[in-house]
Amino acid sequence: MVREKLEIGMFTSMYSQMNGSAHATRFLSETIAELGHNVHVFAPRITNGCEKPKNLHFHDLGGARVAKKTGFVLSAPIQKIFKCDYDNLDIAHIQTHASIGVLGINWAKNLGIPMVGSHHSPLTFYTSQYVPIIGKFLVKNDLIWRYERFILDKYDLCHTPTKTKKEVLLEYKFKEPIIALTNGIRDFYFSNLKDNGIREKYNLKDKKLLLYVSRLSPEKHPVRVIKAFKNIQKRVPDAHLLMVGSEGPSTKAVKKIISGSKYRDFVSFAGRVPFDDLLRLYKTADVSCLWSMIEAEGLVLLEAMAQGTPNVGTNASGIANIIRHGETGYLADNLEQFEDYVVKLLKDDDLRKEFGNNARNIAENYRLKEVAKNWIELYKFTIEQLFPLRYYRKERKKRVELVKEFIKPFPNIFF
Repeated sequence: MVREKLEIGMFTSMYSQMNGSAHATRFLSETIAELGHNVHVFAPRITNGCEKPKNLHFHDLGGARVAKKTGFVLSAPIQKIFKCDYDNLDIAHIQTHASIGVLGINWAKNLGIPMVGSHHSPLTFYTSQYVPIIGKFLVKNDLIWRYERFILDKYDLCHTPTKTKKEVLLEYKFKEPIIALTNGIRDFYFSNLKDNGIREKYNLKDKKLLLYVSRLSPEKHPVRVIKAFKNIQKRVPDAHLLMVGSEGPSTKAVKKIISGSKYRDFVSFAGRVPFDDLLRLYKTADVSCLWSMIEAEGLVLLEAMAQGTPNVGTNASGIANIIRHGETGYLADNLEQFEDYVVKLLKDDDLRKEFGNNARNIAENYRLKEVAKNWIELYKFTIEQLFPLRYYRKERKKRVELVKEFIKPFPNIFF
């Protein structure tokens, strides 16, 4: 019998950082706690200073920041891996699969509780950034994918934020059952704030604004976006590209290129901005964009949609499930298409308004409170039905069949 008020262990290597995976974990944890359940977050160096719900409990596992620009913290709490002092947990939700993920798996085994795991971003795309020499060796020999397959095989249920992300996992021979469920966005992204001179503040008055919100990292291709925008600006002379987000490995290259005479008049970098400013920039932007091949979902696109702004992005994993081509924006197969679609939206005020209205309406389907309610049902289902099957080593296909049947009434959960 599952108790009404769950005790949930959330295990992650990223919680306080400024990136999509950390935001997804933090916001989901907060929202589930607001719904009345106890959420225990096990993470390194939790520095989020915002007021937290009373049912949210932080457990700092320690660690050292090894990448200043990304905020990445390396944590290896070896002394705690085989010693769990939290015997009241009902389920473990593992958000990252190295170090803290291993701790979560061992604790769940020791406690005899089920595990669900969320696969946000493939480690193979990030390892070489954080540990360059060892990382390149691991990626070259396909060891990262093998490790992730090995880890995710231990969970009762696996989760990805989008259907295209699940397709990537299946391509690399990950095993079912895997569900797709959006990470969702908090209600405050829908806030209707007054303009308050936001365009004047960032020197954007009378400009056709293309907004790029992202951490400056190679996989986000900020330099390629800047170079593509030069062609866009030739076709739309009053167009301006504003880049907003936390610094990363590509910061130096971005600052260097936009300081040159070829770009500085129509490209600017604002860095991290106050949250109210970010919402106002989403709202005042004519178009928002993201050019990345490996997004788990592309939460910044959803945030822009919540403010009624159309998007142009890569026709690739994650993004392809967020932008509805020809309805809320455009999906581009290459940068030439990207340029054409941005120009089309910047030049056509009526089309841009139509897409923006569509985007705002569709964004309603991604409110995090409803996503969190889905997770509560998934947790209870895993505890009652999936975990006994894995515990008693029943055929995996029985779990797969149960999951397919269970998610049928849920419009936002996909198999």
